[in-house]
Amino acid sequence: MAPGDLFAKIPLIGMCMVFLAMAIVAVTAYLHAGWYSIIGYAIAAVIAVVGFVLTFRDVSDNSPPAAGDRDARRP
Repeated sequence: MAPGDLFAKIPLIGMCMVFLAMAIVAVTAYLHAGWYSIIGYAIAAVIAVVGFVLTFRDVSDNSPPAAGDRDARRP
């Protein structure tokens, strides 16, 4: 796999992580494991946040701006 292909798959990986978090919440709610449910919900929350960030971050332009471009972006 070329390194450029990974950047195209990052949103897909993030979306799968969000769905995984929803599945963990569903299983945890179904099992009613008492205090152990907190662990399941915490893991699901971490996975959901990381998945959300991976899904919606901008990977199209990760190069630093040139010195002249920095002044042109100001209003």
